Amino acid sequence: MEDDHKDIIEHLTLLHTVYELKRKRIRFMQLASVDSTLQELSENFYKIWDKTSKGFVLKDAYSYAKTIDIIKGLFGLHDEIMTIMRGNKAILTVDKIRFYQYLVRHIANTRALHYLYNLFYGDENISIEKLVKEQLPYLERYLPTFKKFDRAKNLQQLVLSQFDIQNIWSIIEIFDRIRNNLMQDTALYKQFTKDFTRLYREELKLKILGYGEISTVMQTMHGSVINESFTKIKVTESDWVWKRMPPIDTLADVMALQKVYHEYREILTKKIGIQVPQQQFRYFKSNGWYTVYAGQKKVNPQMVGNSLVKRLDERNAVQLFTKILEELKKWYVCNQREENLKVGIDGQISNWVLVSVDEALNYVGENDTLLYIDTSTPLYRINGVEQLNAELFLKNTPWFLRALIRSLFLQEVLDRYYDLRSVVIDCIANLYKEKREDLIPAFIKAANYFFASIDESIKPLTLEEITKYYKSDAFIWRLFQFARRVDKFVTENIFRKKYMYRLPEKIER
Repeated sequence: MEDDHKDIIEHLTLLHTVYELKRKRIRFMQLASVDSTLQELSENFYKIWDKTSKGFVLKDAYSYAKTIDIIKGLFGLHDEIMTIMRGNKAILTVDKIRFYQYLVRHIANTRALHYLYNLFYGDENISIEKLVKEQLPYLERYLPTFKKFDRAKNLQQLVLSQFDIQNIWSIIEIFDRIRNNLMQDTALYKQFTKDFTRLYREELKLKILGYGEISTVMQTMHGSVINESFTKIKVTESDWVWKRMPPIDTLADVMALQKVYHEYREILTKKIGIQVPQQQFRYFKSNGWYTVYAGQKKVNPQMVGNSLVKRLDERNAVQLFTKILEELKKWYVCNQREENLKVGIDGQISNWVLVSVDEALNYVGENDTLLYIDTSTPLYRINGVEQLNAELFLKNTPWFLRALIRSLFLQEVLDRYYDLRSVVIDCIANLYKEKREDLIPAFIKAANYFFASIDESIKPLTLEEITKYYKSDAFIWRLFQFARRVDKFVTENIFRKKYMYRLPEKIER
């Protein structure tokens, strides 16, 4: 029978409760540290107690009620202290090999696995293990004293020994040290739970949703995931889709890409008014480079433009295209208006998703809207300078073509995305790829009417121009995909290295 590591799961579940109590103590200690009553308690500690034959009692239980509340609040009720102690001892006595094996089973990335283990048991830096070792002596020492606080029905009945008084005084003396220890401890544990729950995978499956010319779009399918309370939740399908970006060598380049990725969305949504789904950015370091994934909230695949256009009649297909042109008008007007900012966009039909008011699959309603989903290549220029490091995306190209592409094609390809006419040509030409070339004349007519309505200087489109563009584009991409297959063969069979990219099956054109 396969080991389910039930003992480790129970251990982590206990720690969730323990660290909730520790965070509760920290909140109290932070409030107490700015309360003048704590200072008064420190300065007048021995003045508030009367020594009797039974032991020490409060001189005035009513007047010193707040003072006693502060003392009781340092570690909480007796049962809470016992739970914290039990959790700390569990950290020190758990089978570390079993704990490590559990991480190995559920954390795919080796560096992340070692990082998570070292948060608990690392030798070089401060670890959770070292911090709880410091906590145990004073917890064990103060436990009998705090038990008396719980048993006393009221403050008049509270009777403490000389040992208890010394205990309470020593707490006050090392108050800052106790608080700082707990803050470090809970911060490390919070980091562990955050990264562990993000990286935890069980029965992980990968579903390929589609291949672009350069990258692969995928969705994770989980048997289950773990939430922050270490409760296993069954998940059949993720709400997010991910596009794997080219590998990146340095963290600085990763951070730069993350910055423009998020800024591009802000520009599209707030400055231009184009709707974009929620998005995320994730990266992991492995084998010397960073693997980056651009994430986006999943949309209905049936409503993506290239899927939609295959089943629409001509009238509704033109209605869809007209809505795309309306979105492109917002973008064009923004570029005309802004002096220092110019935004690029890939307006081909597969990058738009119809949000249908009626949830209709076969027609486009007047009040339907569009989402733009191709934000993983954030193109915008500030004062003429491209903010995206285009060199990063050359890494997806075969090594023997990079110099040629860089010198002859890169700038021309980038410039296309800033030119309205070029963007519209590319959108219409893709109808050949979607096997709906019957729509091209109607789309050309709609595009020319659109051009005339916003800028008469834009040259009208012709069927011959669209056909020529598509043939040229299709030839280039066929050549490019052939070169990638050659690159894969050379990398794997001659250099004996792993090829880092997924290649699509034959793309129909």
